[in-house]
Amino acid sequence: MPRLTARERREGYQREYAFQQRHGKPFFPNAVFHDTIVSLIVVALIMGLSVLWYVQFGAIPTDPMAERTGGLLGPAYEAKADPGVLGYHPQPDWYFFFLFELLRIFKTPQLLIVGTIIIPTIWMVLLIGWPFIDRNPDRRLSRRPIALAIGVMVPIVLLTLTFYGSKVPAEGGAASTEPGAAAFAAGACSTCHVLANAGTAGNVGPVLDEAKPDYATALALITNGQGAMPSFKATYTEDEISCLAGYVATWSAAVGTTPGPGAATAKDYPASCEKAGGLFAGTVSSAAGP
Repeated sequence: MPRLTARERREGYQREYAFQQRHGKPFFPNAVFHDTIVSLIVVALIMGLSVLWYVQFGAIPTDPMAERTGGLLGPAYEAKADPGVLGYHPQPDWYFFFLFELLRIFKTPQLLIVGTIIIPTIWMVLLIGWPFIDRNPDRRLSRRPIALAIGVMVPIVLLTLTFYGSKVPAEGGAASTEPGAAAFAAGACSTCHVLANAGTAGNVGPVLDEAKPDYATALALITNGQGAMPSFKATYTEDEISCLAGYVATWSAAVGTTPGPGAATAKDYPASCEKAGGLFAGTVSSAAGP
């Protein structure tokens, strides 16, 4: 079929428009009536789901911290927040999962603005401006390869980011009884790092069992920070920092009760943990810091 010229397409559109003006159905009341019916169906569906959700509620639990169970549509409410929980992994609503994943990708302070401001802003500008950028009136996909490619790639990227952003970090195991383990698991370290000996399953920073830092490296990072990792010299004492550094160096990549390859570099461990006391020494008192 020969491709129509712009003039032929315009004339064809004008003929179709004139025909619809003479024989087509008016917007009011026809289209308004149809839209009203569809809107009422949607409202009725939402109300029906709400009633179904309500009638499936379980009994009000006697424990005020417990969850009130429900049916297929979920519980009436979940258990109340417990400020004593140390291993909580916050997540946004599902429609922000793609941004949540962008924060994981661009997690260093230097790149954080890329994932939080630059990329979303570019996306919104393109979304608003695309009708003005692509002025091609042809509706056939074969003649709109750029629009077709963008229309396919954008949902794929968003769905992929949403899928990975929805992944809840794996639950860690129990911390060992080694000096420094309880403090590592109870502090900010557990939020970011995976360390098998401490039973932590963070998903932001490096996996320490793979990084295997020696004592000097761990001490410098905890003291001064680097990249997305903040400095903790204002949070912990020197003995506490030395304890954590020694613990990380000793038990990263440990096999059972056999210390890891960095154990030989931790000269002050576990003596520094005994000086620090509390959770650092393995007792039940509170650790300093977050």
